[in-house]
Amino acid sequence: MLKKIGTNAREDLENFFGVRVYLQLWVKVKDDWRNNNFLLKEFGFNA
Repeated sequence: MLKKIGTNAREDLENFFGVRVYLQLWVKVKDDWRNNNFLLKEFGFNA
């Protein structure tokens, strides 16, 4: 899933700017996010 997101974002940026783009993605994870209904809602999941 992350690879697809990164690839799509890179392609969109390349089309927008008209040049090749190197895109580096960083993922930050909150502790115990899978068991936190508030965070799940913030991230767009139905909790």
